[in-house]
Amino acid sequence: MINVISKKRYILHLLILMLALALISAGCNELLNQDVAEPDEEAEEPLNEEIPEPVSEPTVPEEGPEPENSDEPSDEPVPHTPDNNDSEEPSLPVISDGDYLLALVTKETTLKSDYVPSDLRTVPEYLSPAYSMQLRADALEQLELLWNAAAYDGVMLKIRSAYRSYNTQKGLFQDYANRYGEEEANRFSARAGQSEHQLGTTVDFGGTSVDLKAAFADTLQGQWLKENAHYFGFAMSYPAGKEHITGYIFEPWHYRYIGIEAAAEWKASGETLREYLETKSQHYD
Repeated sequence: MINVISKKRYILHLLILMLALALISAGCNELLNQDVAEPDEEAEEPLNEEIPEPVSEPTVPEEGPEPENSDEPSDEPVPHTPDNNDSEEPSLPVISDGDYLLALVTKETTLKSDYVPSDLRTVPEYLSPAYSMQLRADALEQLELLWNAAAYDGVMLKIRSAYRSYNTQKGLFQDYANRYGEEEANRFSARAGQSEHQLGTTVDFGGTSVDLKAAFADTLQGQWLKENAHYFGFAMSYPAGKEHITGYIFEPWHYRYIGIEAAAEWKASGETLREYLETKSQHYD
């Protein structure tokens, strides 16, 4: 009798154990199913690359500081790589004196390849130059007054570019031509000898999130410069809608120092800077 009861208990215990194992197995499968979820179908969709719409005016590439090992002086942003045409001068009227404040620098004239302004000075750090830069003495003096007047009005300016040598401009234009094509580069970058920056009186202003873009005109900095720069002798070289006259796209950040009296006269004329300078005496070799 005892053996029969023992056998029944044994069978009962065995059934209970089998039931427990079955329950445990079912629970594990459920956990496994939760841990290994189906892949997110949306995440598997390929990402579509957004292709920007073409624009009528190219975005001007930003200039960066010159590499430390460049052969060019440290105050110039782009080293020049010599090529076989370095010795060739373009067959254009050659400006005899780049120190002349009203010299007409266009795509139809050229500065000498060895012209360097006679009185370059280093732009002080408090003007927030993007790298070590130089300007002619008078231009720099007025730039400091302009910068301080803007700061007094709560407008903080930065200097993005100033004097560039002939060789620096040559390298800069070639780099843009390689990246964007020569025809397109020629709309926003001057060839060597045709850049107002070589005069040592020209400044590219910044200090915004849209530096070197047409939208700079709508910033506090752009608006302040448009209304006040001429009081300090600076004129905007390339205004909006005048590419057919100036040869370059709208550059609301690009100002050239021509002297306080001349700038006031230019402002009153309503002309582009090129048109105004064409009314002044010019001297060529």
